[in-house]
Amino acid sequence: MIVEFLIFGLVGIVTGTMAGLFGVGGGLIIVPVMHFILTSNGLAESLAIPLSIGTALACIIVTSSSAAYSHYKKDSLSIKRFSQLTVGILIGAGFGSSFVISVDSEILKTMLAIFVSIMAARLFINIKMPKASKEPNFLFFNISGGVIGYLSSIFGIGGGRFSVPLLKISGMEMKKAVGTGAACAFPIAVLSSTSYLLLGLNIEGLPDYTIGFIYLPGVFGIVIFSFFFAKVGAQLAHKLNDKFLQFIFAAHLVPVAIYWFLK
Repeated sequence: MIVEFLIFGLVGIVTGTMAGLFGVGGGLIIVPVMHFILTSNGLAESLAIPLSIGTALACIIVTSSSAAYSHYKKDSLSIKRFSQLTVGILIGAGFGSSFVISVDSEILKTMLAIFVSIMAARLFINIKMPKASKEPNFLFFNISGGVIGYLSSIFGIGGGRFSVPLLKISGMEMKKAVGTGAACAFPIAVLSSTSYLLLGLNIEGLPDYTIGFIYLPGVFGIVIFSFFFAKVGAQLAHKLNDKFLQFIFAAHLVPVAIYWFLK
């Protein structure tokens, strides 16, 4: 258990910093780490994956709120865009967890591997995102929010990998897109983790100290550090070069993709 808490602390430092830097929740790191720990302790794949995703989303509640507030204080958060996306997020996020519970674990691992690989490749190749010729309307952001919420709930992420590029396409500058993406992760995490909690109630075979599909030692061990380091990341986001940030963002996804392909 001591080794686990040391790992959780390290994950909290990394994911908290990333949340502030990139407007993401850190779920793509938390999920494979949780999966490795749980399966190493003998937990079945069918339980380990939803438990890992639910735990990651619960962590993102704290991390995203800390990062979003830090960006808000620096005037790097669009309340208007956050509100427009949240309408759709609240609808989409509730359905993703049901898909994870019902799909075969091998299919989900393959989906995770492909998804992470595509995200990394897009960043390394540095595909330039087109900008909208005119400001997208309210309905566009509503629908986009629904899709972001649904996919984020499936992959156990805060949605920054979708919301930040979307906001940049709509004409928002990078730092404000990152701050708004961090804020959007909060409603995604709240609704999705609640769904995983409820769907995991009365499920047999889960380890001790779980509530539904949320592993409490993992949550507490990670958020103790991620809450504070999200503020550090937000500070760094305003000091580091955008291209350097993009390279770091892409590089950290490579070992995650390899993990899921090997599993």
